[in-house]
Amino acid sequence: MILKKFSELPALETEPGTDCSFISHSPKGEPLLTVVYATKRDFLSVPKTYTTVQFKGNDTIPLEFHSVSRKDYLEQLELANSWFKSGAYEIERTKDYTIVLLLTNDRALEIIFTGFELLEETYHAVDSQTALILHISS
Repeated sequence: MILKKFSELPALETEPGTDCSFISHSPKGEPLLTVVYATKRDFLSVPKTYTTVQFKGNDTIPLEFHSVSRKDYLEQLELANSWFKSGAYEIERTKDYTIVLLLTNDRALEIIFTGFELLEETYHAVDSQTALILHISS
């Protein structure tokens, strides 16, 4: 299997400590997955920026996601753990749905969706969980 970058999302931070937080919810009866992750910064001295993305499915193809350890995920696909940097990778794309893998330093989040929306960025949050809580509470 060849993983190619999913360039429609902002690049994930690749420095140690890269984190990603998510919540599955249905605020208006529509299942959503809200994901927050650190995005690439220009200099190490610059505080991290966290990007918020909301994924959705539809009546025909429901939203689906799986979160496992990075090591287990790559071993299951028989891919070498050291070959892949943190990032967003496209696994499959059809006219109806897309499967994307968000790979952090320690987790793999595979998402099957029909659409997504880039939401606000949170500048200088302590971590992705804090940025997610700020998004939910605003």
